[in-house]
Amino acid sequence: MHVAIVPSRQGGREYRSYLLRQTYREEGKVKHRTLANLSALPLEAIEAVRAILRDQPVGALDEQVTI
Repeated sequence: MHVAIVPSRQGGREYRSYLLRQTYREEGKVKHRTLANLSALPLEAIEAVRAILRDQPVGALDEQVTI
C-alpha cells in the first residue's frame, strides 16, 4: 500500500488528490486499486499515514490521542 499524489488541472488551477492505493499484477500488467481518498484530511494526517506505511514512528510516545 502507498499514498499516491495525483495532480490534475481544471480551469487553470492545479489540484492534488491523495489516494491510498494498493498495487498488484493482473495478467502481467501492473494495476492500482484505490482503497480510500485521503484528500479531505489535513496534510499532517496524510503525512502521518505515509509515515505509518513506511513503518516510521509518528509523534511522541507521551502524547495522548483523543478520538
